[in-house]
Amino acid sequence: MKALILAGGRGTRLRPLTHTKNKHLLPIGNRPMIERIIRDAVDLGIKEIIINVNKGDTEIAEVLGDGKRFGRGVKLYYIEQPEPNGMMYPIKLAQKLIGDDEFLFSAGDNILTGGLKEHYKDFKKKKSDAHVLVVRRPDFQNFGVAVMEGDKIVNTVEKPKEYVSDLVLSAIYFFTPVVFKAFKYAKPIDPKGTGKPEYYPPVINNWLIENGYTFTASEVTGWWKDTGAPEDIILANRLILERECLDKCEGEIEESRIEGSVEVGKGSFVKNSVLRGPISIAESVTIENSYIGPFTSIGEGCVVRDAQIENSILMGNCTIHNLDTILDSSLIGWNAEVTQKNGYPKADTLYIGDDSKIELAK
Repeated sequence: MKALILAGGRGTRLRPLTHTKNKHLLPIGNRPMIERIIRDAVDLGIKEIIINVNKGDTEIAEVLGDGKRFGRGVKLYYIEQPEPNGMMYPIKLAQKLIGDDEFLFSAGDNILTGGLKEHYKDFKKKKSDAHVLVVRRPDFQNFGVAVMEGDKIVNTVEKPKEYVSDLVLSAIYFFTPVVFKAFKYAKPIDPKGTGKPEYYPPVINNWLIENGYTFTASEVTGWWKDTGAPEDIILANRLILERECLDKCEGEIEESRIEGSVEVGKGSFVKNSVLRGPISIAESVTIENSYIGPFTSIGEGCVVRDAQIENSILMGNCTIHNLDTILDSSLIGWNAEVTQKNGYPKADTLYIGDDSKIELAK
């Protein structure tokens, strides 16, 4: 079995962070989010993993490399998508690399707990041609959904206006090579009226169903998140730290109080501070005279002095200092600085890029 993981798209809801960084590299628990699905694939015994990227994007390959760090014999291959032809179109692009093998197909920004082993067993047990993970959600109108009869899918509908099912299609599938036939006959659709038809999931899913192929599903009973917006990233970070944060210190801590599970990376230094876990602190971080509250991830090379932070993500090489108020539920991008100006006049000075959001406390 092989894997095809999507790392394209524009990440518009995560701007301005995604103006300069592929959204799949945004950290959750101090690890690029795409690494989570890669490791889930490796846990299934998959050695050959294909990563679909935007045209001209070299950043993903630079960060992830050739696959060696994910395990012995693991190889990563990269294919470019020339233009946005829909979520399912990369399957067609990857056909030569996948060949006659069954494969895992997943978006790189889907986060779930519990891994994929039980879902894969279900796929094999049912001898399906296609299999998708579904999640029961009250806000089904915002997603594609699966209509079930027994254990088989009989229809999939993109963002239904009226109730047909509350079983939301995750972007995690198992396919046999029969899926490639769909691209010979199925026609892309243009539900948004953009003039550019795309291969939405129901286009391929329903072609398989209508042509007699067995399409089944297994329900995710744990936690699943499509991390498309800032609040999704913060929530995912919170839940991952809650479940996976280790009480492990490889740095130096002086005159500080530690509560709960706190990870401190190599070369990091903490002095005269309170750390209340779960917290993940990467390597080469400096924290002095500060309070770091629960569900916070601090990236490599950050400096925090005389500040209070909780339920937030600081990406690499941030500087946070001299804050009277708590920095809460925040995403701070790479190389950013947040500080408070003393003296008069009492004014806020902001350097804000496109698509930014600022909330100032009174």
